[in-house]
Amino acid sequence: MDASSNRPAAASAPPSSSVRASRCKQRARCRRGGAASAASGAATGACGPAARPPASPPAAAAAAAAAGRLPVRRMCLASVALLVLVLLPRDAQGDWDGWTVGRATYYGNDGGATIDQGSCMYGSLPNGMVSTGQDIAALSDTDPSFGGSCGRCYEVTCNPASFNDGYGQWLDRSGACYSGASVVVTITDSCPCNYPNNAYSNKRWCCGDMRHMDLSYIAFGKIANLNQGVIGIKYRQVSCPGYSAPTPRQNSWDFWQGGSSSSSSSSSWSQN
Repeated sequence: MDASSNRPAAASAPPSSSVRASRCKQRARCRRGGAASAASGAATGACGPAARPPASPPAAAAAAAAAGRLPVRRMCLASVALLVLVLLPRDAQGDWDGWTVGRATYYGNDGGATIDQGSCMYGSLPNGMVSTGQDIAALSDTDPSFGGSCGRCYEVTCNPASFNDGYGQWLDRSGACYSGASVVVTITDSCPCNYPNNAYSNKRWCCGDMRHMDLSYIAFGKIANLNQGVIGIKYRQVSCPGYSAPTPRQNSWDFWQGGSSSSSSSSSWSQN
């Protein structure tokens, strides 16, 4: 056996002064460049890898992500609300606590359209067919509930309001109403919008810019002064008093074709 294998390992020679000086300079450079290296993320060679920027706390990251989504969410909610409003049926948009909001003119007292011989063909009034007597009305033929309206009864009350006519003219009727008054009317006639063969066409009131009734002058005078000419109203369908609604006679509504066997209302307050 070689005796040299039992000898203790020789101690490493101490580094020379030049090596020690080089290492000290390297450590000094690391200390001076550490902050800059951490900020820039660049490698530092012998000084070790650059320090990484601290990670965002979970709460801060979640808040930042939510902030980026909030405008999109707000836009989506606004779009949905607008879509719901647009898609609401017209009846729902016009309702006010169960009443439909509209306006009313009147006819029958100026030598023009008579309250008799309306387009529902009930004949001269009063008679046994219409339980409300001469408290009658013509419904606009552009109204969503116009179909089958002959003989239907409505309670009508004056609504102190301002509104436009069919041509956009602003009308203030905020002080026009008899307080607390209402009247029940039967639909016996029609308020036609615009039919070339019908002299009673009424573009100003009957063409659907707003819900509209043409009341007999007798019914109108029970809820407002006739001098007002046109008023705001609220109305709702009710049971006809006394007995069921009358059935329209044959050939009713033939005014659509310009027929002469029936008539339709013509408001006494500016037809045009």
